[in-house]
Amino acid sequence: MGIAAGFAALNLLLFVPLYLLVAQENDFWPFFPPGHPRGAYDWGWSGIGRSTYEYLMQLLVRRHNKDIFRVSADWILLFSSLVLAGRLAGGSRRVAVPLAAAAYLSLLAFLAYSGFVQDLLERPGTLLDDMLMVESAWIFVRDAWSAADLLLAAAGLAGFAGLGVLVARHLDAAWRWGAGLGRRRVVIGWAAVNAYCVLSLAWFGVPRDDPIIQLQAKHLYYNWQRSQDVLATVEAMDDSAVAAAVRLAETVPRRRPDIYLFTVESYGAALWADDDYREARQGLMRRVESELDGLQLPLLTRFAASPVYGGGSWMSTASALSGMRIGSHSHYWAWKRMAGRYPHLISYLRRQGYYTLAVQPGATWAEDVYGYDEVIIRDGFEYDGSFYGFGRVPDQWALEYAFARHWDGKPRPRLLHFSAVSTHFAWEPPPRITAEVAELEEEQPSFLETRPDYVELALTVPQGWKRDYFVTVAYEWELLLDVFRRRVEPGFLAVVLGDHQPPFIADGQGGNDVAVHVVTDLAELPEPLAAAGFVAGGDVPWRPSTSPPEFRLEAMYPFLLGLLAVEAGGKLQFSPTGIAVREAPEW
Repeated sequence: MGIAAGFAALNLLLFVPLYLLVAQENDFWPFFPPGHPRGAYDWGWSGIGRSTYEYLMQLLVRRHNKDIFRVSADWILLFSSLVLAGRLAGGSRRVAVPLAAAAYLSLLAFLAYSGFVQDLLERPGTLLDDMLMVESAWIFVRDAWSAADLLLAAAGLAGFAGLGVLVARHLDAAWRWGAGLGRRRVVIGWAAVNAYCVLSLAWFGVPRDDPIIQLQAKHLYYNWQRSQDVLATVEAMDDSAVAAAVRLAETVPRRRPDIYLFTVESYGAALWADDDYREARQGLMRRVESELDGLQLPLLTRFAASPVYGGGSWMSTASALSGMRIGSHSHYWAWKRMAGRYPHLISYLRRQGYYTLAVQPGATWAEDVYGYDEVIIRDGFEYDGSFYGFGRVPDQWALEYAFARHWDGKPRPRLLHFSAVSTHFAWEPPPRITAEVAELEEEQPSFLETRPDYVELALTVPQGWKRDYFVTVAYEWELLLDVFRRRVEPGFLAVVLGDHQPPFIADGQGGNDVAVHVVTDLAELPEPLAAAGFVAGGDVPWRPSTSPPEFRLEAMYPFLLGLLAVEAGGKLQFSPTGIAVREAPEW
């Protein structure tokens, strides 16, 4: 009885991590199908034969309601083979039982990993990409996990180890049980159950999710296929992209203004698409537009499709600067290998005589694949105050330090690429914006405590992460407004853009879109910007950027070159989908 109960429990466990996430429908009515896709059962005399056949088919072969009460062909093969070996090869128990337990736990761990990736990133697992993501996962754990999270993870690992002991004991009991059965009975039973699995899978095909018999190893096979396709895409990047980028880099600029590229972490279209933000966003954007109007600076806005969703800022940055769609870690790895000889935005501007400065308060190591003239990372800001949020250095300190120590006095034209990180999860309260930035090394009240106007707006957003996120967005915009008031010199082009949706709170709203704002005092640019789909103001209606006219984040490179080259009154020429690169197929 215990062996039967363990068999059922360990079989079901193979479905829980992934099946409930992937199946489009989950029904917890085990064994008794309540209906059929062809219609209701007819238990009258005229239909009892057909209904009985349909019912038995759903009960024993294929069930439409997609419950988790299925039988794993992998588990049946593993369990039955161990019973068979217990009867026919009794001397190999010390080797066979641990190997069977390791095989089961490996399969379970792989399915748990697949389910985690599916739930977190809303895509199937691709091992080639996901292994390259381990370093990023460690940074997330290091910077965002509390002691309670680490304790919970340790408890999970201990639980998995305990499960391993239980699995080994169960399989050992199955071995001993098989050793006591008759030889013919064991052989016939092994052949029968595995033949049923083979026939069921051969009949309905491996890709289906509705047979009673499920082959869990298919997920590993599909993962391997996806990894192979991604590898083929990576190998094709050099051939298909470099030649197109070389042609793009031949663009002759008609103007060389100072360029400010403000990348705002997690600044996604969810802020526009989610009704929870409507009143707060409208109030924020009214203030932004009013302040810029007072400076006689137009604000134009549209949305762009990011290659990533709730994380992976470095891939968004690489896409925007290279003009290629870099939406996976393997693509990014390939991009780093070719960046030194690829004509991207930064190398283009340097050839045009630009001084290029990257300000990255969130970066913990200097990895400059773009060749900026100067890069300032977290440890380079000479900050000795309290830590704030992901970047630890307050964004106001980082900006003022960059302007005072690295920007002022440099000959024009110049590029400032500032990666704002106050809006990075987990959205900790930023400090107040001070008139004297040196005060930030002392304890400061929070930004919200000193801005009652934003308190009223924040209270319109549901309490929790959503409200915290809005406060950091408001803080970031106030910093940028201060830059436009005090630091920006006439003859400039500024782009404020997001990199991906805010994780955990977007709930799919806004799709993959991020906001793109252009602020400039160049009188000849608003007209071509309007023709490219930019709308005056900040609180513009959101519509998917994938609908015509399409606009992708990787279009930022050709878009900026188009702005530098367009004639007064002329049409803005650029590719709204960036540089074409062969992409891996969708799965």
